[in-house]
Amino acid sequence: MTWRELASYVKGLPPESRVRTALNGGRPEPTGEQLLLADVFDMLQRVNWTLQAVNASKEPKAPKPYPRWWLQEGNGRVRDEKRLARLDEARQRARERKQQLQQGAIA
Repeated sequence: MTWRELASYVKGLPPESRVRTALNGGRPEPTGEQLLLADVFDMLQRVNWTLQAVNASKEPKAPKPYPRWWLQEGNGRVRDEKRLARLDEARQRARERKQQLQQGAIA
């Protein structure tokens, strides 16, 4: 079997397969239905917003797009190295406080 054949077999696997999930960084790939439904949802929201804007005296707020979890990084938050460092420092301080409290209770 050549590498090209192997790649074609992997591409032919369903999006929720373990191999495709592992190649995508641990997140399952969206199915074609999920992609289409997100686009249809956005389109319907835009049509409803347009109708409201035409028939209202005050323009309504523009609709937010459907949250596409497959485009987000991890939990949807942007990874910031400074933020992660501050979190680690806060966790370390909490561990130290807990140890001091335990030592004070023992003594």
